[in-house]
Amino acid sequence: MRSDWWDQPLAQLVVHVNGGEKIVPIFDQLFVGRQCAGIDDERRLVIPDPNISRNHLEIRLDAATDRAYLIDTSTNGTLLNGMPLERAMQVPIKPDDRISIGDVVLIFRSDRFTAAGLTNTSPTLTRIVEETMVMVVGDITNYSTISEVTDNRVIAQSLNYLWRDLNSVLRAHRGTLNHYAGDALYAVWELRTIPKANELAIDFALAANRRVEELGPTLPLRSPDGSPIRMGWGVVQGRAAIAAMTRTVTAVIGDATNVAFRLAGIAGRAGRPAVMVSSGVHAAAEAQYVWGDSEQVEIKGRRGMETVFPVVARA
Repeated sequence: MRSDWWDQPLAQLVVHVNGGEKIVPIFDQLFVGRQCAGIDDERRLVIPDPNISRNHLEIRLDAATDRAYLIDTSTNGTLLNGMPLERAMQVPIKPDDRISIGDVVLIFRSDRFTAAGLTNTSPTLTRIVEETMVMVVGDITNYSTISEVTDNRVIAQSLNYLWRDLNSVLRAHRGTLNHYAGDALYAVWELRTIPKANELAIDFALAANRRVEELGPTLPLRSPDGSPIRMGWGVVQGRAAIAAMTRTVTAVIGDATNVAFRLAGIAGRAGRPAVMVSSGVHAAAEAQYVWGDSEQVEIKGRRGMETVFPVVARA
């Protein structure tokens, strides 16, 4: 016989799928996925969709602190209010937050938690979609000279500290870290779900560059001439295919990705400002910023010239 505790759910999940709706109670934890094997029926929501992982996500309720959390454990990813979640990270949620997995929409409902916090072996289908993305690549301009004179462990420890700090800046600007590439980081915004993605991306690049200027002198990373770490930032808008390439990496693939990396590779070098954007980003956010003179540059691997614009500051 169940205790009275089970008769008092602390929250609910409103499930919108196939044109219908149902309400699922949440007592303390709820696991959502295609199987959720080994989980009690009261603590699981099974959705038989091949685009949804066997164990896709978990919702945790902390009654003591009045906080609720969402954890993505999936292959294809989870959106929270339109923003992709980093895998295996505990993210706070609040009532009326919208969770999207595949084509299924889940609405978290509660009068509480307002504080801001037979086995089927068939494979999960890799979901590939095309979206208009705004992309930021930050590249260490003097990485090669630093790596020549610095121990690899010192570089790894310093970059780990730097990337963690910049990731906090990124989250404050609603961006999602796609991946680190040694001396570079790559972040994305989905324009369809974040209409101000162009501005948020530029603001992130400016704020992140200021943070690098603050942290650089405190890190044991120096060029042979004694100068601290510096970075260049490229901001690009374009179409890209999004696909889960591994259980932990979502790839954003397209020509715009190549342009973002190439643009970051020239920003902050040869007298150029640290933040440079493509013509598409400039057109979308022109009135919001002070700009330097445009420049025609050749992007390695592409035909023709690209018009790019240096960002000076917010207008």
